[in-house]
Amino acid sequence: MKIMSAAQACAELLARDPLRDFFSFWDEVNESDIDALREALDTAKREEDIQQFFQADPKYLIQHLGGGHGRWIIPKQRLGVQHVTDFMIGERDSMGFRWQAVELESPLAKMFTKSGNPSAHLTHAVRQIQDWRMWLAANQNYAAHDRDQDGLGLTDIHSDVQGLILMGRRATESDETRRLRRQMGRDAKIEIHTFDYLLEALIGRVNSLKARREMTGR
Repeated sequence: MKIMSAAQACAELLARDPLRDFFSFWDEVNESDIDALREALDTAKREEDIQQFFQADPKYLIQHLGGGHGRWIIPKQRLGVQHVTDFMIGERDSMGFRWQAVELESPLAKMFTKSGNPSAHLTHAVRQIQDWRMWLAANQNYAAHDRDQDGLGLTDIHSDVQGLILMGRRATESDETRRLRRQMGRDAKIEIHTFDYLLEALIGRVNSLKARREMTGR
């Protein structure tokens, strides 16, 4: 009986994966990637700047995910004729697929006004995810069907898909706006984070990989 290596087994699985064009290896990151992401966030002036950075190298969007059976990154996923996500990212574990609908705003955008009200940018981002959920509620079967069956291929997706809003930087937050952000996220059932969330996840991944290599001697 022929025994396949892990790489061969992965290649065989990918060959049968209808979303193989969007599959991403999540453990091919190092210290230089930390520098690249930090520089991109520090120099971005508009939402479009960071959008283009992630589209060129989307692995930075999945370092916070934990599913051990794969990661997928779909840019500009269209939901019907009216809606387009910035990214749809997915992971798979023993329970199946889990998806996050990602809405990006500018790293310079503020989440709240001085009076503590949600900013126009944050309100817009929350509404986007709510609109996507309403569309999925009416079109869940179509969205979950395989692409070779004329669906979107978003296996196991459901109408209360987790939303992820990324905007602003942590340095501009106060304790009060951080509290407001977390409360608003709980109320809307949406993950709302500054872009430093991605940076911290990447640093954690790189450090974890480094520790693993030191333990195994590889």
